[in-house]
Amino acid sequence: MTAIKKTPTRALIKTLEEELRIACKILEWEIGDIWGHVGVRLPENKGIAVQMFRPAEESKKDWLVHFDYGLTKLAGVGTPPRESVIYTEIFKARPDVNAAVHCHASTCVAMSLADTPVSCVHVQSGRFGRGVPIYPRPIYILDEDEGADLARTLGDAKGMMIKGHGIVAVGASIDEACLNAVYMERTAKIMADARLFGFTGVPDDFIETLAGSKEKLLTRGKRMHHSSEWNYYAEKIRQGKTWTRGGGA
Repeated sequence: MTAIKKTPTRALIKTLEEELRIACKILEWEIGDIWGHVGVRLPENKGIAVQMFRPAEESKKDWLVHFDYGLTKLAGVGTPPRESVIYTEIFKARPDVNAAVHCHASTCVAMSLADTPVSCVHVQSGRFGRGVPIYPRPIYILDEDEGADLARTLGDAKGMMIKGHGIVAVGASIDEACLNAVYMERTAKIMADARLFGFTGVPDDFIETLAGSKEKLLTRGKRMHHSSEWNYYAEKIRQGKTWTRGGGA
């Protein structure tokens, strides 16, 4: 029997599925949540694949499922997550977004309760500008109307906080969405710590100065398919290494 060669689309899907698994491991160890998930737009926008940080049912070994925009299962293990509309509605509203993360980053949750958005306060948080949106309703995002409302609140931002619940981070790739989520929680911790020392906010020209310096930095190095952070963590995962929350080896 002649083996059937993988089509480029099938090969791409396999690559995306592997990146979903890597992202889930990065976020599980960096953020310390076990119930989050990561989703990606399938090639030709023919559906969405979502990987959960851990199996939602003990009898299911690997909870990675494909579903369409009507939440009908297309392939994989288990059923679409209960908050699948986070992905369907954001992907409908944001053609530039191909991946999203939803998890329950604890410091971000604490800041959402104080109506304090994650914003640009250090060299790795310029992506958050003057502050990410905060969705004001402390709810699970379960139906289409709630998902659409969430997407409207997100607007064109890189991420958002859901009051008393968690975060959503988005990106053009799984890499970008994953690292946006990691840096949201890191930035929240930095902001919380800085307030203990009297921090009340950055000066007006802080973001512009930082943006100019970053652009200068990017001209000094080569462009890579994946970010250096992603490559670092992916290699640790391939080697079977684990680390403590916050990144120490």
